[in-house]
Amino acid sequence: MKRYLEQCEPVDLGFSIYKWFPVDIEKLRHWYDNLEKNYSSWKFVYGDNLHVWETIPDDPTGMSGHIIPPNTGYYTLCWNNDDEGPKPFEQGCAKPEYRDNDNDMLNPRKIFDGYALEIVQSLPVRSKKWLVTDQPPGMRLVTHQDAPDKIRVHIPIYTNDDSNWIIDGVEQHMEPGYAYLANTTLPHSIENKGKTNRVHLYGKVWTEDINDNTLKYQI
Repeated sequence: MKRYLEQCEPVDLGFSIYKWFPVDIEKLRHWYDNLEKNYSSWKFVYGDNLHVWETIPDDPTGMSGHIIPPNTGYYTLCWNNDDEGPKPFEQGCAKPEYRDNDNDMLNPRKIFDGYALEIVQSLPVRSKKWLVTDQPPGMRLVTHQDAPDKIRVHIPIYTNDDSNWIIDGVEQHMEPGYAYLANTTLPHSIENKGKTNRVHLYGKVWTEDINDNTLKYQI
């Protein structure tokens, strides 16, 4: 069983999903559209890159239960070298030669620029491991928990009303135009039951950095 399906002790932050601050959705969509236009060869398309996995992270008939359609895409925006091209989104399952030498730094790649990088660099907390995920209808991650030292920031770019989180047993929707903190130390799952793709910019932040002052942050 993959390590991120292991049970962890949840951290009580006073929220499961917190609407953190507004973003300029048109500027963010413009950045993403340019990413697709200029760096499509850097997109990790799941079905085209099965060779990188040591443990396949999609096994609908096996232990994980995740459903990752072959056309699911990821842009890995942070990496600890200047190599070009697609990089695996889940390094814990990748073969050693496809993993990053993680040093807890932001390490933005060439494709991480413009408005998206401005948002991230202005955050009042440390962050790392930023990606863009492009999840088609039918994508599902089963209930799991993340390690308690970090939680997630999610910034929807494109979504639909039937693409939701189920976190701590409650279904919740993230609307575009805002950045959200998701307490991923709680049991959570994600499912796109809609008819359009779910595209999010997301990364990790240190749990210990989250406090009343950082929650009041406005970009």
